[in-house]
Amino acid sequence: MLRRIALASFAAAVAFVVACGHQVTPNPTGANSNLSGKIVLTFRTVGNMNFSQYTYAIIVDTCGQGTPYPNVYGTSFNGYSYAFLVGGSSGVTFPVLDQYILTTAQQNSLDPQVVPANPNLESFEPSYENQPNEFQLIFARAQLDNPLDRSQPCPNITPAPANGSSPSASPSASSSATASASASGAPTASPSPGPSSMPTTAAQVYWYFNFFTLDTAGRTVLDSLGIGGATDNTYDAPAIDTQTNNFNAIFKATGGTVPMDSSAQIAGGEIDNYP
Repeated sequence: MLRRIALASFAAAVAFVVACGHQVTPNPTGANSNLSGKIVLTFRTVGNMNFSQYTYAIIVDTCGQGTPYPNVYGTSFNGYSYAFLVGGSSGVTFPVLDQYILTTAQQNSLDPQVVPANPNLESFEPSYENQPNEFQLIFARAQLDNPLDRSQPCPNITPAPANGSSPSASPSASSSATASASASGAPTASPSPGPSSMPTTAAQVYWYFNFFTLDTAGRTVLDSLGIGGATDNTYDAPAIDTQTNNFNAIFKATGGTVPMDSSAQIAGGEIDNYP
C-alpha cells in the first residue's frame, strides 16, 4: 500500500499539469550561441519517444537535498524542487514547468504549481539531431530561482532563500547525493555567493537531477535512472556544481526491472552546466 501511495503521489502531481491543457508552444531561443547561465539537458529513451502515451519528467533538486526518487513518501519528500514535464494525453511536446511546494498542513504532501512559460528562458527541441528517441532542453538557471515567489521554496533551509546570498550550510564538491539527502538539522550559517545569473544560498550551489517516465493514463511511474526503476531509492545522482563549467553523461543503471515498452525505457542523457 505504501508503494502504491508513493507512486500515486508524484503521478497525481503530473496529472494535474497534463490536465491543464497548455497548448501554446514557446518559441525557441534560437541557436543558443551564448550558454552562460544555462543548463543543456538531453533526455534519451531506448525506443522512440511516445508523447501521447507517456510523460517524460525531469525532476530537479535545487535545495541541496540530493537525488529526487520516485518514492516520494519513503524518501521524506527530499529532492523535489522543480520538474520539467514533456508529453501527456494531449501529446504536448513542449515542457511544462512545475514548482513543488511542501505542504505540511496536508500531511507533508507535494503541492505542484505550474510556472508560466517564458520563451526567453528556455529552448526545446524534440527529436534532437533527428533522433526520435531523445530531446534536448536548454534552460536558464534563473528560471528556477523561485519563480512563483514562495516564502519558503526550500523547506529544509532556514532562513528562506531571498534575493542575494542567505546564510546556509555549504556542501563540499565531493558530497554525494546520498550524504546530502541524509543530512539533518538546521544548516550552519556560512554566507556564500551564488552562481552567475541566479541568486542562491550556499546549499543551493549543487543541483541534482533524476529522469522519470510515467504512464499518463494509468498515472504511475514506469521508470527512473536507478536500477529499481519505478520504485528506486538507490540512484546516486551526480552533484551538478552550478558555479563551474561541467559536462555530465548520464546512464540508466542496468540489471533491474524495466518497462516492456521501449518508449518508456530510459537510456540516459547528458546534463551540461555553463556558469
